[in-house]
Amino acid sequence: MKKFLSKNIIYYLIIIGVALIMCIPLFQEGIHTGDDGEFHISRTIGTIEQILNGKSPFIVDRFSLGFGFAWNLFYPPVSTVINVVFAFLTNNVVTAMKIFIFLTFVLSGITMYQLVRTISNNKFAAMLSAILYMCAPYRMLNAYTRLAVGELAGFIFTPIVLRGVYLLFDGKTEKSYLYVFGTIGLVLSHNISTMLTFLVGFFYVLVNIKKLKDKKILKSFIISTLVIILSVLFFYGPLMEQMAGTKYEVSRKMYTDASVQNSALNPIELIFSYFEGISQEGRFYNIGVLLLLGLVITPFVYKKAKELPTYKFMLIAGIVSCVMATFVTPWYFMPDPLQMIQFPWRMLGFIIFFFSIIAGINFSLLIDILMNEWQEKSKIIGKVVVSVAVIVFSGFYALHFIQGLDYPVKDNAYFEEPEVIDYTWQVSRYSSYLEYWPQKAIDNFDYTMNRDNKVAITSGNATITNENKVNGTLDFDVADVQENTTLELPYLYYKGYVVTYTQSNSDEKIKLDVTESNNGFIQISLDNSMNGHINVEYHATTLHKVCMVISLVTIICYLLSMGTEKIDNHRKKTEQSKQKLLDGQSERKKMTHIFRR
Repeated sequence: MKKFLSKNIIYYLIIIGVALIMCIPLFQEGIHTGDDGEFHISRTIGTIEQILNGKSPFIVDRFSLGFGFAWNLFYPPVSTVINVVFAFLTNNVVTAMKIFIFLTFVLSGITMYQLVRTISNNKFAAMLSAILYMCAPYRMLNAYTRLAVGELAGFIFTPIVLRGVYLLFDGKTEKSYLYVFGTIGLVLSHNISTMLTFLVGFFYVLVNIKKLKDKKILKSFIISTLVIILSVLFFYGPLMEQMAGTKYEVSRKMYTDASVQNSALNPIELIFSYFEGISQEGRFYNIGVLLLLGLVITPFVYKKAKELPTYKFMLIAGIVSCVMATFVTPWYFMPDPLQMIQFPWRMLGFIIFFFSIIAGINFSLLIDILMNEWQEKSKIIGKVVVSVAVIVFSGFYALHFIQGLDYPVKDNAYFEEPEVIDYTWQVSRYSSYLEYWPQKAIDNFDYTMNRDNKVAITSGNATITNENKVNGTLDFDVADVQENTTLELPYLYYKGYVVTYTQSNSDEKIKLDVTESNNGFIQISLDNSMNGHINVEYHATTLHKVCMVISLVTIICYLLSMGTEKIDNHRKKTEQSKQKLLDGQSERKKMTHIFRR
């Protein structure tokens, strides 16, 4: 039994079992899409449509009333890529989302287990931390009530990032790939989680700044960070290019000073899930009974626990996260970059992260203290009993938070219906809260909502014939163009649209300049000598293409360097083993010679 428990596999199987418990609500035909679920499922099917149509996946042509919506230029790609893969395999976008949710529970449990096992060298503590991390009420909020896919993916990568940084600063620079790939995964999952993790990592580096005196650690840290930046450039380069091109609604719709402050929690909400005046969603903002219990026993085990690396840092970081989640922190006066958090209760993601680590270690140490005089077999039995109790209580405690949710049946056809934009709330199943629309299109909302999906002459005059727009590609002929003629084309303004003009009786294609109209659409100016055909399509910009090449080359070079380093290390170990063998044989020959004499 002891030998069996010493293997990681048993703990991974337990984590998978807990994930299945957490996903019991998914084992039915319908799905509760919550606050954001329909947006992200629509994004998946829209991306698939673009791929099947042979079009760029960065803008979904059908969305935003057929004017195009740049989901994949603005929102990180990890969740979409995963969902698209499983949607292709299952031919059902809802099933794909269910698989994605299940994977976030499993993988986040495994990465948390690996983190705590690394810092505590205690598999039992690591397993308890993983279970508590998976079963926190806030996890249920994100998986079911909000269906916030970016944060769900972030739960997987945050433990990898912290583990990678810990190992790197511990001198194990050969493990720096954990820091690299964990951070890349997090950055490409959720912008806000990345920002918060950066803050945590920054303070961790400050606490351990003396370790950077080691040139090997400093070099590895700098190179790894550079690799991360270049690897995610394919996403953030084009994103910054778009944001620099014009003002988008996301810049003013994400938050205000007042909205952030008003979203801060009452400290009591972190402790109690039920009290007078709490909202339905507010019930999820508590830390959780077992996590609180794990914190309560801190004084009883602190003498031993503080000897573990990073324990005090994790405890302090968890307490600071609690303060930041509440109105105790004056969010109204915080700088804009920090206010991007939108909702201070997002800090619960870090509260449960840090306190899951603390509670898992605390429970394990307490059991060791209480069972110190027991025989080894009795200790194992005790740990099994505690494990079962934690799984059953934490699992079903978490599930009770989502009782009463409806699970309507939805499939691909539901997400292929014609788009309807709510006029009052400016929200759409396909285009979210229109946050990636140009601000001019929102400012002229009546015009946008009532505009035909056709070319509009905004100044001068011209004859437009043979107009045809299919799958985001527009073709039309122009003639009789007057001076100072400007055409507004039926596309929301994003950089990357290419407009080419072909003169009648000529094959030469001329690229026309594209600007933003007063209504937030793309527009072109015509010369009165023009008489021919115009084609409009979306292509990646030159900067976008350069960024993709840089990222691809960086990843390939990094993987090759990893492979080369691994081969060199293997060769060195082999040579060392051979040398030890030769030294041993030489020593034996000497001893034999001495004895013979």
